[in-house]
Formats: sequence, C-alpha cells, structure tokens
Amino acid sequence: MGGCNLSCSWCDSAFTWDTSRFDLAREVGYWKIEEIAETARSANTPLIVISGGEPLQQQTSPAWPQFLELLGGYEIGLETNGTFPPTELTLNRVSWVTVSPKLSHSGDPAWTRINRDALIAWGRCAQQFDIDFSFAVRDLSDIESALQIAKLHELPIDRIWIVPEATTAALSISRLAEVSEAAVQAGFNVSARLSALTNIQN
Repeated sequence: MGGCNLSCSWCDSAFTWDTSRFDLAREVGYWKIEEIAETARSANTPLIVISGGEPLQQQTSPAWPQFLELLGGYEIGLETNGTFPPTELTLNRVSWVTVSPKLSHSGDPAWTRINRDALIAWGRCAQQFDIDFSFAVRDLSDIESALQIAKLHELPIDRIWIVPEATTAALSISRLAEVSEAAVQAGFNVSARLSALTNIQN
C-alpha cells in the first residue's frame, strides 16, 4: 500500500512514498478494494501479504474492514513498522503480523520511528495473536539497541527476529555473520532478510 509515516534512508520500497525520487502518480494509483482483492486472488496462492509503505495508515479508513472481508478464505500476513497500534478488527482478520521497529540508522528521528504506546500494545497482543518482531541491524551496537527497545516496551524476546540491513548479498552475509552470535546470546532469533532477497544484487 502507498504512503508511509517514516522515510527510512535504506527503504527497499521507497517507490510507495518518496516523492523526491519517484513519481507517485505513476507508481501508486488509487484502486477500488474489489480490484485489489481480485488481483490478489488471481495470483492463485493461499497467502496474501499486506505491506507498504505503512499499511496501517489505512486502518481507520471505512474501506479497511471491507477490504479484509474481501480477502476472507486466505491466509493474510501484515507487515508494519509498529508506530500504529492494531485495532481489534485488524487483529481478528489477519493471520499473522510482522512488526518491524526501525533503528537509528534508518535516518528517522526516534520520536517518529518509536511509538511507545503502540509498541507496548503490540507486545501485549503478541501474547494472544501470531505476532513477531523484526529488527534490521548493521552491527553489534544495533543488537544492544534492539534489546533495549524490547525491554522498554515489553516485547517478547523469543518472538524477535534479527535480520541484516543490506542491499547486496555480500553485505548481507557479512553483517549476518557479525551479529548472529550476539543475537542468539540475547535470546533473539536470526534470519536472512527474506523479504528483501528479490532486491539484493550480487
């Protein structure tokens, strides 16, 4: 979905919000929810992932519950930066959520990328719903930052995934090797940044 309340310097989908580099009139159009749902269904897959941009900016739209209703019968994943708390309707209509709070290397100031009340709400919801947390990291200091954010906002450590922030395969492998041991020692899970693999160039 188009639009985002953040402007991460390394965003892999900046075409959804960055007017300085992209013509959003061409990149992001207004579609009727019926058209979006039909396009998603035409992919002939059991899983549909709602991403962005920041999709939960749409959560208060009257079309949001209708949209989720149109996707009934599918496994629905949702990706969010965690700055908006979920509504009850969202939690009950999606199958799982990946919440990805941003660290300082995103370039966004802390007051925009970390919403204390929203993150605490996500942490509490993770006790009942299928919610995981993902931190894109560059180095060992980011592991410590992720741990501090988790503790301050009561996020379940065993539901947190550490992934490398990188735009090349070589850098991704290097960063993953550097942080893996510290991440595991902190109680985190570790993974390659699977959502960005299609954007990584050798």
